[in-house]
Amino acid sequence: MRKYYIIILCGLFIALQVVFGRLIAIDVVFMRVSFIFVPIALGGALFGPLWNGLICAAADIIGFILVPSQGPFFPGFTLSAFLSGFAYGFFLTFKLTASTNLPDGAATRDDSRQPVCFLNRVNAYSSNPLSSMDSLIIRTALAAFCVTILVDALLNTFWVALLYEKAYTFYLGTRFIKSLAMLPVHVAVFGALWRSIGKYIESAVFPKIRI
Repeated sequence: MRKYYIIILCGLFIALQVVFGRLIAIDVVFMRVSFIFVPIALGGALFGPLWNGLICAAADIIGFILVPSQGPFFPGFTLSAFLSGFAYGFFLTFKLTASTNLPDGAATRDDSRQPVCFLNRVNAYSSNPLSSMDSLIIRTALAAFCVTILVDALLNTFWVALLYEKAYTFYLGTRFIKSLAMLPVHVAVFGALWRSIGKYIESAVFPKIRI
């Protein structure tokens, strides 16, 4: 039963990314403005880096098949989608390792399977690494920086320049400004969303997808 629930959940997140990334997106001069980061970030918190990256890559391919009118298929953008999902998964979920230092009195049962705030290992232990506002903001900001600046502004600009045979700097200025403006939007929107539904996800969804 658990595996069917995970498959349905993965399909839901793929569908959400297609809708947010291709049907509700706004195309502006060699760049696209959308809120696709919302399902990507939520998927990162749920599935972790690898599986969330694969879900994002699948969503990119399926999105092109369903809505091919928004430009040609290019493997570079699929790689960027994977990296975006991986980044959010890396920063928004984390599992304890044997070398992780825990404070006195921390839970000890099957600790290797529990997520923890690795940005503050010594002073905090929580079954939900996004439970504190500080950890939520820091983790979301780091993930958003990787996605908006490193992936969207730098890597995707390279793919666009390669695809349309233009100089890299021809696109970089405009795309970098857009990505820089979207960074605080990522942090604010996901932060507010998680504070609203995070407890429900932790109590109702996590137990069904975590062993």
